[in-house]
Amino acid sequence: MTNPIWLVVLASAVAAFPIAIGLLTSYIKVSVVLGMLRSGIGAQQVPSGLIIMVLSLAMTAFIMAPVIKDTAQAARDGKFLDTSRPPNLSDLESLTLLTAPWRQFMQKHSGQREINTLRTLSVAGDAREAGEQNQDGALELRILIPAFVLTEIKEGFAMGFVLLLPFLAIDLIVANILAGMGMYMLSPMMISLPLKLILFVAADGWIVLTKGLVDSYL
Repeated sequence: MTNPIWLVVLASAVAAFPIAIGLLTSYIKVSVVLGMLRSGIGAQQVPSGLIIMVLSLAMTAFIMAPVIKDTAQAARDGKFLDTSRPPNLSDLESLTLLTAPWRQFMQKHSGQREINTLRTLSVAGDAREAGEQNQDGALELRILIPAFVLTEIKEGFAMGFVLLLPFLAIDLIVANILAGMGMYMLSPMMISLPLKLILFVAADGWIVLTKGLVDSYL
């Protein structure tokens, strides 16, 4: 029989799930890059926001699969999946084992400049030096989480910049050709949009973009 405390834990997990996706996974970078792709193509709401969100979640699940697998294994080892008894939330060793894959993932993909900046900005007067590492070498979560988020946003913008360059070149070429032909009343977007779509499809843009995002976490 399932212990009632598990219902509270499950309800809390469901409530915190959207926040956890944004803070602890690759969702931020993926959604930023896909959003910039839509802006670069200039097709208004195509793909729609719903498609961007669903695709971002699918790619995030693919990227985070090894971390989720390690977490599930840690939960089995710590007997967190035994719903017949209360969750062992007082066992710090088991909780550390459960969160270790996420700590390792975030620390691996957090920029050193972001970590150093947050160390400098940490509130003075702590019991130990701001940003000091634990005995196991893991950064404090109050530094690790924002450093990871800032790094994800920075890298997402960098990938978006590279992604937008070909589309910008097409816009400039089309605008100059139309201006040279004296066709000022014709919107350059009407001409450049099909060219952008052809370029993106011919270059296997979705595959290249997916490979670039996945490779950034290897």
